[in-house]
Amino acid sequence: MIAVNIFIAIYEADVIKKITSGIPAFKTVVIDSNTDQLLLDTAKLVDPAYQLLIQRNSATEKLLKDAIHYSKHNEIGFIQIRGAGYVSYEERYCDPSILSLAAQNAELSGTKPTTWIDGNSESGLQLFCHYPILDPDKNLIGDILVGIPVAMQADVEYIKNTSAFDATIFSGDKRVATTIVKNNELQIGTTLDESIAAIVLQNGNDYYGKAEILGEPYMVAYAPVFNHLNQPVGALFLGKSMVSMVNLRNQIIISLTLLGLLMLIFFYPISSRWLKINVTHPISWVAKAMKGISDGDYLVIKNMPIAKNEEIDILQTTMASMVTELAASQQKLETAAFIDPTTGLHNRIYLYEKYGGLSLFNNQENVSVVYYLDVDNLKYINNLFGHRAGDRLLIQIGKSLQAMVKKWPEYQVYRISGDEFAICKIGFFDRERVTILSKNILSTFEKAFTINDQNISTSVSIGISYNDCCNGTKCPVCNGKCKDNLEKLLKKAELAMNQVKRNGKNNFMLFDPSMNEAMQRTASLQQDLKLALENEDLEVYYQPKFDLEKNRYDGMEALLRWNHPSRGFIPPLEFIKVAEESSLIVELGAWILEKACRFIKDYNHQHQTSYSIAVNVSTVQLLNERFEDSVLRILKSTGLDPAFLELEITESVFIHSIESAYAKLDFLREKNISIALDDFGTGYSSLTYLKSLPISTLKLDKSFIDDIALNSISFEIVDSVIQIASSIGLNIVVEGIETNEQLEILKRLKCHKIQGYYFSKPVPESEVSQVLSEYQ
Repeated sequence: MIAVNIFIAIYEADVIKKITSGIPAFKTVVIDSNTDQLLLDTAKLVDPAYQLLIQRNSATEKLLKDAIHYSKHNEIGFIQIRGAGYVSYEERYCDPSILSLAAQNAELSGTKPTTWIDGNSESGLQLFCHYPILDPDKNLIGDILVGIPVAMQADVEYIKNTSAFDATIFSGDKRVATTIVKNNELQIGTTLDESIAAIVLQNGNDYYGKAEILGEPYMVAYAPVFNHLNQPVGALFLGKSMVSMVNLRNQIIISLTLLGLLMLIFFYPISSRWLKINVTHPISWVAKAMKGISDGDYLVIKNMPIAKNEEIDILQTTMASMVTELAASQQKLETAAFIDPTTGLHNRIYLYEKYGGLSLFNNQENVSVVYYLDVDNLKYINNLFGHRAGDRLLIQIGKSLQAMVKKWPEYQVYRISGDEFAICKIGFFDRERVTILSKNILSTFEKAFTINDQNISTSVSIGISYNDCCNGTKCPVCNGKCKDNLEKLLKKAELAMNQVKRNGKNNFMLFDPSMNEAMQRTASLQQDLKLALENEDLEVYYQPKFDLEKNRYDGMEALLRWNHPSRGFIPPLEFIKVAEESSLIVELGAWILEKACRFIKDYNHQHQTSYSIAVNVSTVQLLNERFEDSVLRILKSTGLDPAFLELEITESVFIHSIESAYAKLDFLREKNISIALDDFGTGYSSLTYLKSLPISTLKLDKSFIDDIALNSISFEIVDSVIQIASSIGLNIVVEGIETNEQLEILKRLKCHKIQGYYFSKPVPESEVSQVLSEYQ
């Protein structure tokens, strides 16, 4: 009986050890992951031009919709956006007292983003985020307050399914989410035992051990949840019912007691030796084995002796079953904390757990190379096909990456965040291998992925960092450059990836120290661009288009210019990329469209002319959900006839999302708005698809014109494009005309319109009349 009690005690201790180690994983699932996601999503609401501080309209609602999407639960308590002394936007699905509680605490959080938990048994457990909005001079001009409920039934069910332990989230002393079932009902709404509540909720201490829950014995672990004042406002619980173990113990004790008495009375001389061989020794082995198991040695069960009687067999079989269950529970708890639930890959937490605290000076067994991958345009894919399709795409990408490195055990694939993956290599750095693998990754994305019978094309941008460790064999004095830890390697790889994004995506690049300076310049430029747009420090220039058939100007193209007060003239390509990366391009595009439409309407009215205006539209802007509404609203507010507006788009928009782009442009064509395909010849340039696109004009890129007088191939290409485009009813505009010789050639080829420095460079609004007066 002592051995049986030892067995039970060791088993109980092992259960306590497992559920105690599971509490951090439970906290990660319930609190940490939600906190990180809430902070990221709230940061997206700090829109480039602070329009959410001004008014609520279709554009701001779209921004909110894009920014706040809780992919895990799709639950929200409230969003409140406040300017200086007033609320500009509020959306609430909770009791007003919760919003009031959050607002009071937000006043204490200062000018840095802050998250905290608060609540009680009545209000529930809530996660809040306060995000100050600062102007470029770091002055507080508003703030964002967001709250979501923490206690989700889906979280406790997830823990239950992955660990086999019961899980509960308490708000105050009330179970607000639980897997404990009694009388076939979840025990949500029941309260915590008073004696344990005194320890956990009043004193703020953990509690591990035995407890009676709703009349049943449990091994339990309770951990308090604290608010920003370090006061317990709830608790997390993991536990395992011991009913079956108690029943088994009682059965074994009764059986052994009866057997022992009978043998003691009738067969004592013989039974003493029999008991030692068949009972005492096996139970002693079981006790020693359980001690080993409690230290994590689960393999000891493989050496279990064969039982010679039914009772001992029951004891050994039960122990083997419970050891297997405990080992599986431990593995599932680790899975809950370290595995990304969408792709099944190891996550950032696991990566840091494994390598985060190590110095990588000797990288023979540590990370030496980090590939930081960002899936290009995943946001647009989610918008076009839905987040479920986006998740399935991520799953396929994860499987493709794993298959690619399967033959190299020194590589491992991780999902870092929403659209970002990492491939980490163990061992020494090999530049040639880095290049080969990077090219292989890019080639994987050349073929479209099939999701729900829909072909989805995407690409990936890859940044790479490395430790070129030599262990002292290359340099007599170590310069420290090979001692980066994991955090620095990830940061450097991310900087390199961002540089690839700025250079056009779909490529790879190794980290270079100059990237730090480029990143700082981009961040500074982004802030300056926000301010320039807000203060209308940008300017629209106009370049006329010349109609060769009519021998006069018939319209112009609007081009954005920025003369920075301290940096001077900033090339459009540079600040347009910055605008696209920060989503400022949507507002910037609307701004120039309205300026250009208003200008040409007023100019035509004042001069009794009928010039048209062409405005460039970026892919990001076009794929915005409210783009068509924005164009029609601007036409209405400016009074411009749609027939005088032409929108210029690039080929890349069809490559990324041909179906959505086609539908949007077809809708605008029906409104009598012209559509021009810009920079034809610089991208994929397929003449075969021109007839199926909803375009009215084809603009041939300057690169084909530069040597048209000297290169017969360029001449033939331009001639062919003009003839084919004309035959299917498209207008032809050729860009970059700089010489009279180029002009005469294009006249012979019967080109429709041209623009370039030969006639005029882009000029400010004040000089347009003078330029146009040359050809009336």
